[in-house]
Amino acid sequence: MLPKSEKASLVIILGLFLLLAVAGSVINPLHEATDELRHYRFVQHMVQLHRLPVQGEMPCQAQGHHPPLFYGLAALATFWIDTGREVCAEPPLNPFWQYRYWEVGRDNKNLYLHGADEAFPWHGEALAAHLVRFINILIGAGTVVLTWLLARVIWPARPYLALGSVAFVAFNPMFVFMSGAINNDVIAAFSGTAVLYACVVLVKSPTGLSRRWGVVLGALYALALMSKFSLAVVVVLIAVSVTYVAWHDKSWRLWLEVAVIAGVVTAVLAGWWFARNQMLYGEPTGVERLTELWGVRNPADSWGLAIHELPYTWTSLWGRFGYGQIPLPEWMYLGLRWLVGLGLAGLAVPFVRRQWGELRPTAVPLFLLALDMVLLFAVLFNYLLISPAGAMGRFFFPALPALAILTFYGWSRWGDWVLRYGDIEIFGRTAISPYPYIPISFAWFINTIMALLTAVALFGFLRLAYARPPEFAANMRVPNVTNARFDAFANLRGYELSTQTVQPGDELVVKLYWEVTGQPPGNYLLFAHLMNDDGLMIAQRDTHPGLGNFPSSRWRVGDRFIDTVRLHMPETMIAPDEATLSIGLYAPGAYRLGITAADGSGLGDALPLSTIALQPAPGDVPNPLNQNFGDKLRLVGYAYNNRVLRPEDVLAVTLYWQAVAPLDRDYEVEVAVCDDPCPDWLGARVTAVNPITPATSTLRPQQVISDTVLLSLPGNLPPDVYLIHVALIDPLTKEPQNVLAADGHILDDRLLLAQIRIIE
Repeated sequence: MLPKSEKASLVIILGLFLLLAVAGSVINPLHEATDELRHYRFVQHMVQLHRLPVQGEMPCQAQGHHPPLFYGLAALATFWIDTGREVCAEPPLNPFWQYRYWEVGRDNKNLYLHGADEAFPWHGEALAAHLVRFINILIGAGTVVLTWLLARVIWPARPYLALGSVAFVAFNPMFVFMSGAINNDVIAAFSGTAVLYACVVLVKSPTGLSRRWGVVLGALYALALMSKFSLAVVVVLIAVSVTYVAWHDKSWRLWLEVAVIAGVVTAVLAGWWFARNQMLYGEPTGVERLTELWGVRNPADSWGLAIHELPYTWTSLWGRFGYGQIPLPEWMYLGLRWLVGLGLAGLAVPFVRRQWGELRPTAVPLFLLALDMVLLFAVLFNYLLISPAGAMGRFFFPALPALAILTFYGWSRWGDWVLRYGDIEIFGRTAISPYPYIPISFAWFINTIMALLTAVALFGFLRLAYARPPEFAANMRVPNVTNARFDAFANLRGYELSTQTVQPGDELVVKLYWEVTGQPPGNYLLFAHLMNDDGLMIAQRDTHPGLGNFPSSRWRVGDRFIDTVRLHMPETMIAPDEATLSIGLYAPGAYRLGITAADGSGLGDALPLSTIALQPAPGDVPNPLNQNFGDKLRLVGYAYNNRVLRPEDVLAVTLYWQAVAPLDRDYEVEVAVCDDPCPDWLGARVTAVNPITPATSTLRPQQVISDTVLLSLPGNLPPDVYLIHVALIDPLTKEPQNVLAADGHILDDRLLLAQIRIIE
């Protein structure tokens, strides 16, 4: 039995976890969490069709390859709800949801468009989905309790270690978020931790092995296998713990009996699932069919890519909401890296101080925790090698309690060494600390910090990502009064610009003050165009109003809201120049809304707002850039001989390259003229592939050279606006080099330069 103070502490932490997880679930619109719609379809398949899904049988994607434990629980809780929708029903997609997905903010972070049918009080699909989410929250709470119990069984005389350890699970922003969503990663964390807990109890038990352990371990392993197949590796934990106890007690006959019993229990409880897979897919796991449907990487070719994805995987373990398009600020990730890194480094303190009495009683349990982390990391890394969707920290959730306990234990050892506050357990006896309240206070401090971090993540970033745009009062004095009416649906009362002058890479923020005057029949899109006098597009944005969170189908007469649209000036923008900023509304794939002035006169279908001055960035070459092509060369500037040409003219593109490092080969440059983006150079009107001159193998690091590529335009080239693509080609593989951002993530394998216009 736990002392009253420990019970109170655990109740407080569980209460805060439940509060935050429920809040996150309510804040997060339906199906915005990673793969939630596909997990939900699994549940609905069981509810509506009364059977398990078969991979490839459904006309839509579902998580039919996963074991059914979580989905069965969810189906039992929601079978009575008529959602009014088929299993494969698809919510309206937001086509702009990946806009600058790596940025912190609220610009088009929603994958789907959401309506009033999701509002409280819930009914139909909203009720079913939220009930399943609440079941997952309870499973997450169970994982928190298991983390506490796991630390308590390792250090029964030091309850503050359990109190501090649980903070990294209960108040991990991503674990809280995923607990409030529909997925099987939380139940995987619960069942994986249950297996680890049983193994630690076994190796700490004074009574040793018994046949009962075969039943317990077999049942828990079946629980793990029925939660998520990736937990198959925890059989190593079971094998190590049983073998250790058998070796310690010299009970090898009992070891064999326990192994047989555990195997039989597992086969009885979980074997049917693997037999079903064998009959359906020809192999017991179903993984081969999964890779056929979802795609697969060649492990031999993807080691470098997998290693490159590890930083992203780490950040998604702590907080990248949605499909990763809602990141947290870098300072949060940096702080967590230091917090966890220094904590794990503290594990070395007992070795440095030769505290063998400290280590002996806990050596085997700590080894099991470390082994658990290694095994689950191996599973995660293997998934990175074979799957494009492997860079997800949630796949490490089953090892999160082990990571949490080891992290806080390491911090406690730093405290013992630096502050001399620690109490050291030696053969079951505890040396009393002269400062008994310091370790408890530090444990509460860690909980407080992590809880605040989670609250900020949920309310400061997740909530804002899906928030409706701000409103303004009817009598408010708006800037730049316009009063332009867009058909019968909306009146642009005024607008506000962040600047009148921009350089390449700058951001122009446009605030539009809308008043709804009529009920739109559907969803209209907003465009903002910045075009020069030659009719060439400098920058543009298309978006649903409210940055995706307030589509026009949700407008009601009398709504007044401030829509904020950001236009990012391309780094390849040519300056000096002037451009006109215009906005409008249009029906997707159809027509633009007509615009009239306050006096009823027509204004066309695009409303000019202001003239914007385009200024060049500082630099020694024309149109300075800093585009990194595969850490081989940087494109630091470029120029055209002309931007308005006729058929049969010659377009001269001068490229200024800077060597990043000494190169062992002579790279080529490929320049294409395309009607539309031509990612594989298909449909290019003109293409030129030339060795860069002078040869890149002769360049010194940081040396800048100019290379001119000539493209003869065909005589039958239709008048239009054309795009110019540039790629750096490896002469041996003929593959384009990736264009890398400053933080190393891949932007593309080619660069889009400024447009040109062909006239008659």
